[in-house]
Amino acid sequence: MIGRRIGGRYQILSRLGEGGMALVYKAKDLILDRLVSVKILRSDLASDEEFVKRFHREAESVASLSHPNIVAIYDIGEEDDLYYIVMEYVHGMSLKEFIKDYSPLAISEAVPIMKQIDAAIAHAHAHGIIHRDIKPHNILIDESEHVKVTDFGIAMAVSSATITFTHSIMGSAHYLSPEQAKGGKATVKSDIYSLGIVMFELLTGRVPFPGTSPVSVALKQLKEPMPFPRDFRPEIPQSLENIIIRALAKNPGDRYANVAEMYADLNTALSPERSGEERLVFPDEETVEADAEKTIKIPPLKTENDPITDQAVIEADKPKKKKKLRAKRLLTMLGILILLITTGLIIGLAVLPKLFYVANVQVPNVVGQNYIQAKQIVTDHHLKVKRIAQASKNVQKNSVIKQNPESGTEVKAGSKIILFVSTGQSTINVDNYVGYDRDSLLNTLPDVGYKDVVWHAVDSSTVPEGQVISQSPMPGKRVVPSKTVLRLTYSGGEPQVTVPDLSGKTKNEVVRMLKAAGLSPEYMPGDYSDSVAKGEVISQEPVAGKQVAKGTKIVVSFSKGKKQAMAEVDQPIKVVYSANSNANAGSNSQPSHVQIYYTDANHHDSLFADEEITETKTYTIPFQLLPGTQGSYRIVIDDNKEKTGTVDYPNGQ
Repeated sequence: MIGRRIGGRYQILSRLGEGGMALVYKAKDLILDRLVSVKILRSDLASDEEFVKRFHREAESVASLSHPNIVAIYDIGEEDDLYYIVMEYVHGMSLKEFIKDYSPLAISEAVPIMKQIDAAIAHAHAHGIIHRDIKPHNILIDESEHVKVTDFGIAMAVSSATITFTHSIMGSAHYLSPEQAKGGKATVKSDIYSLGIVMFELLTGRVPFPGTSPVSVALKQLKEPMPFPRDFRPEIPQSLENIIIRALAKNPGDRYANVAEMYADLNTALSPERSGEERLVFPDEETVEADAEKTIKIPPLKTENDPITDQAVIEADKPKKKKKLRAKRLLTMLGILILLITTGLIIGLAVLPKLFYVANVQVPNVVGQNYIQAKQIVTDHHLKVKRIAQASKNVQKNSVIKQNPESGTEVKAGSKIILFVSTGQSTINVDNYVGYDRDSLLNTLPDVGYKDVVWHAVDSSTVPEGQVISQSPMPGKRVVPSKTVLRLTYSGGEPQVTVPDLSGKTKNEVVRMLKAAGLSPEYMPGDYSDSVAKGEVISQEPVAGKQVAKGTKIVVSFSKGKKQAMAEVDQPIKVVYSANSNANAGSNSQPSHVQIYYTDANHHDSLFADEEITETKTYTIPFQLLPGTQGSYRIVIDDNKEKTGTVDYPNGQ
């Protein structure tokens, strides 16, 4: 695909990345002379009508939007079963890469970035477009921290029919709303939830619900309460944390009504008036859900029109004696019940506090300990352990990297202590870097953590300059990055040769020397020279010694020799007029059409006169002649009669 021209104007330069549906390339618009991004539907999906429709839907969705924080669509097209979208090219990185490189961001830096993202999504919602896949990978940021939201590939209009995917939940699990995880329809509220996750990660450098698989992450989104950002970064203002809490409410009804409302809240979050805010609290959603499922039995209420049964009449007519006996028994039972309750309260007040009292304990320090030893120490302190596996370059496998809460913290006995246990140095599958541009990899490879990256350039007349041709280790191989040297071979472009010095060489010598160097000549008119003999090279471009690609044309000019004295000869030429023989009787003579052309040292068959005459006329042509040369002229009368002549260089000059 590299080097191919699409749509007659987009020259593919290098590959930028890939996704589930499409490959993205950097290209040049040859007509407007600007860089663009070209997204091309994967060839294995091009025959799937549903994917083609979805691909077109992206273009149609984003083409209707015009916002400084949304990547613009320039063109869409189809060519030989190849479906493509031409978009604005953003010179920068994804927000995911930005967070990796610069986390933790200053609060004052993170808020403006988040406001730009909110503004873009609010604009899309205002035009009836739900993004459905908001995540840092789909947000681009340049060196000036200007944000562009992209990848509306699974966006859909609010008014369009719901699309059901039976084998997968669209979007990325870490940023997926609970209702989407359950297979529900994406709405404005689900986009707000995803914005909350992005804001959480922007401020803390991590996602709130990490996991090893999409399923485990989705289950956490559904069941686990949201961790508080201030637990990971205490300097986050409570007003900002409250925005995240509201955006990540499990119940969509507790979230912001729209993104514009979230933007307005974010706009005032750092104002002094909000410095004393308390943490936003919603009812425990699991309890609310469980209570909602309980069945409450309510006995039917009788109205004034309810029929009175015969049995009720009989009961009403019983003797008063029986009523008094029933009342006496009821009072006796009530007295016993009150006595029992009073006795129970006295015992409870005396005994229960001791039964339910939980002692405070200090969390021990187990960082650096082997997990088995650490677990025993924590258990001996009457605390529980939750183990979380985490890769580490510096901490030995099965040893504790860190703990939460930290040592010395006072907690209730029976509390859960989280131990982050090292799995050793993490291994990865080596990515396929073939086809990528060297400059883009120089920015991203340091994040992988390879021990070293070795580059090797080779000449190539078929692969564009800078594009990776081969690699070692091969793609897919599992390695420990810190112990691996990645070797990448890339195209250095066309083979380079040195331009030879052609000064003073004849035409035959020029042809021979350029052919030997793998170059070819292109001739341009020369000039007179007092120092370079006629027929020898007087100038060349590129100049001698310059490195150029093999096959380059070298422009050569030859000397005309010394410039000789030029004579000016005014040559009179008489044109005899003869009346047109077929003129009508009694009418005036018809004019003759005269054209005169001449050739001299500075002209070649140039037109000197072009007019109609009705009488004989003499023309004087100012010939400029070099020694030993002739000038010439030709006269055309009425487009068919032609007369020629020559003029000699004057003797004695």
